[in-house]
Amino acid sequence: MADGVPAARRAGLALATVLAAAAVWRGLLAARYWGWEESDYGNLAMARGVLASGFTRFDMNHLPGYYAVSAAVLALTGDAVAATRIVSGLGGLTALAGAVWLAIRVGGARAGWVAGLLLAFQPEFALYSSTSLREPLYGGLLVVAVLLAARERPLAAGLAAAAAFLVRMDALVVAGPVLALQAIGHPPRGRRLAAALLPLAVAAVAWSVYCRVAYGTYAFWGHSVEVNLETGLGAEASTRLAWAGNGLRVAAVLLAGVLPDHLGWLPWAGALLALGPLLAAGHGERRALGAALLATTAFWLGTAFLAQHEPGHNLYWKWMFPLVPFWTVAGVLGLLALLDRAVRAVGRALPWTVTALLLGATLARHLGETGRQMDQSEALYRPQVELARRIEAEIPESVPMVLDNIPERFLSRRPHERDLRTWLDLEPGSPEAFGAYLARDRVGWVLWFREAWTRAPVVAPFLAGGGAVRCGPVDLVERDREEGYGWIWYEVVPVDAPGGAGYRGAASGQ
Repeated sequence: MADGVPAARRAGLALATVLAAAAVWRGLLAARYWGWEESDYGNLAMARGVLASGFTRFDMNHLPGYYAVSAAVLALTGDAVAATRIVSGLGGLTALAGAVWLAIRVGGARAGWVAGLLLAFQPEFALYSSTSLREPLYGGLLVVAVLLAARERPLAAGLAAAAAFLVRMDALVVAGPVLALQAIGHPPRGRRLAAALLPLAVAAVAWSVYCRVAYGTYAFWGHSVEVNLETGLGAEASTRLAWAGNGLRVAAVLLAGVLPDHLGWLPWAGALLALGPLLAAGHGERRALGAALLATTAFWLGTAFLAQHEPGHNLYWKWMFPLVPFWTVAGVLGLLALLDRAVRAVGRALPWTVTALLLGATLARHLGETGRQMDQSEALYRPQVELARRIEAEIPESVPMVLDNIPERFLSRRPHERDLRTWLDLEPGSPEAFGAYLARDRVGWVLWFREAWTRAPVVAPFLAGGGAVRCGPVDLVERDREEGYGWIWYEVVPVDAPGGAGYRGAASGQ
C-alpha cells in the first residue's frame, strides 16, 4: 500500500504536467497557425449552418458529431472560430490524456512521462488540436473507447465508439474489431460482445436512416469513397495490376517513410519492436493497445491503397491523427524494454544517456516539422484569410462576387447577406459569355484559382494570366494575387463605365 501511493502520485503528476504543457503549447500554436487546409474554414461554416438549422441539418459526408458539439458551443460563445477550436482542443487533450493513462497502466509512470512528452509536441497531434478540424475529437473518443475496452467496460467502450463514429465513419472498421476482440476475451462472451458493438451498430443505422430521409440514400459512405477513388493516382492506371502495384507503393512509402518521418524514427522502431509482444500478451490492456495500433494502421494504409493520392499529400497527415497516440505509446514501451535490457547488460549510465540524446533528437525533429507546417500554412492560407477580412471591411454586402474556398468559408463563419457565387455552379464558355453573365448580375469581384479541382481554370482559363482581361462588356482587372496557392483577385469593371468604376459599390480598390 505504501508503495502504491507514491506510484499513483507519480502517475498523476506525469498526467497533469504533460496536459498542462500540451495545453500551453497548443495555445501558442493557435495564435500563429492558419490551418491545415480549406477544411478548417469549411468547418466554421458548417457549425454555423447546424446551429442555424436548429440541429436538424447535417452534411452527409462529414457526419454530425463534431458539428453538433461545435454548434452547441457556438450557441454559448457566439464565435464560430472559438467554438470549433475549443471542441478540437478538448478532443486533442482527451486523446493525449487517454494515451498517457494507457501508457501508465501498461508501462508505469516512466512510460507515461516519455509518451506524454512526445505526444505534447508531435506535429499533427499538436497543430490539428489548435485549429478547427474534427480529427482531434475523433481521436479523443477513439482512445477513450480503447481505454474503456481495456478496462473491461464493454458497454461504455461501445458508447464511446458510437460517439467516435458520429465524428468520423472510420470508427466502424477501426473501433469495432478492437472492441470485439476485447469483448470475447472472457465469459460471458456473447453478452459482452453485444454490449460493446450494439451502440456502434445503432449509431451507424440511425445515421444511415437520416441520410436516406435527408439525401435519398442509405449509403452515407458512397460519396466520400467515390471522391477519393476518382481524384487519386489509381484513376490513371491502365490495368488492374498497375493499379494494385501503385496502391502497394503508396502504402509502403507511408508506412516506411511518412510515418517514421512524422513520429520520429526512434518511436517508430520501438513500436515495431513492441507490436508482436503486445498482441501476444493475452487478454488485457497490452493486447488492446496492440490491436488498436494494428486497426488504425490497417485502415490508414488501406485507405492509401484504394485512394492512391501521392504519399506526400497532406491528407495522409490528417488521416494519421488517430494512429499517433497508439504508435507513440507502443514505441515508448518498446524503447523502454530495450533500454532495460541494455541497463542489465552494460550498466545504467550509457543507455540512459543514449536514450536521452535520441529522444531529444526526436523532439527537435517534432519542433522542426511543426515549424515547417506552420510556415506552409502562413504562406498558403493566411493571405486568403486576410483577403476575406478586407472584403468584410471594404466591400458592401450588396455586391455579388464569385468567391470560393477559404475566403468564402471564412466569411460564412458569421451570418451575412452576401451573394457569393461558386465556380462549381458555373459552366465553361467564352470570355464574352462569362463577361455577359457578370454584367447581367452586376458581379463586382471574381476570385480565380489555379488549381483544377476548384473548376476555375475549367470555367475561365482565360483569366490565368492576370492583368486586365477583356470579357465582352466588362474588363476583369487584377487587384491582388498570391503565387504559392495560386489565386488572382479581379475587379469587374464595365467597359463603358466612366472613370473605370466597377460594380463594387462604395468599396475602395483592393
